Amino acid sequence: MRTATFVAFLVASLAACGDSETNPPAIDAPAAIDSSTAIDAAGQAQTCANYCALIGTNCTAANAMYGGTAECMASCMLFPAGTAADMGGNTLGCRIYHADAAATNAGLHCRHAGPGGDGACGMNCEGFCTIALGACAGQAAPPYASMGACMTACSGFATTPSYSAATTSGNSLACRLYHATAASTTPGLHCPHTAPTGGPCQ
Repeated sequence: MRTATFVAFLVASLAACGDSETNPPAIDAPAAIDSSTAIDAAGQAQTCANYCALIGTNCTAANAMYGGTAECMASCMLFPAGTAADMGGNTLGCRIYHADAAATNAGLHCRHAGPGGDGACGMNCEGFCTIALGACAGQAAPPYASMGACMTACSGFATTPSYSAATTSGNSLACRLYHATAASTTPGLHCPHTAPTGGPCQ
């Protein structure tokens, strides 16, 4: 009697557990990884909010890279994300690395962290065209039809003075880069100023 009862119990238990080949038990899927919370080697979060806080604190006065936090945040949204390991290339990851490093050497790292990238986080024309095309895409007559057209025009812009947010006039890449960042929040006013001709960058 005990043996029959035990066998019945065992059969019922196996049925409840499921056969491993024909009816395996359900397994919960792993949680998705949120890349927006990635942390770099220096402990810096890979977010536009963190980037703008770092560059706003570490790059001031002659080393200021944006007209304000709104321009920084809007321009930042146009950068390719890259990775938390980036120390070079036209990415947000690279700019965060240099914005953090600017705490001890602003003169070297602020322009690397800035919108142009200054040859470290991409070439200045690459940064300029990334922002100008993204910020002005919705305009009726955007200054540039494509990345290629923008890069070709940019190659003819004067590369002096070095970029800072204080350069708002004069025929230079620095002036146009400033207006590209400003166009990220006020495209109707500033997109025309990024063009090869016309506006204050002449």
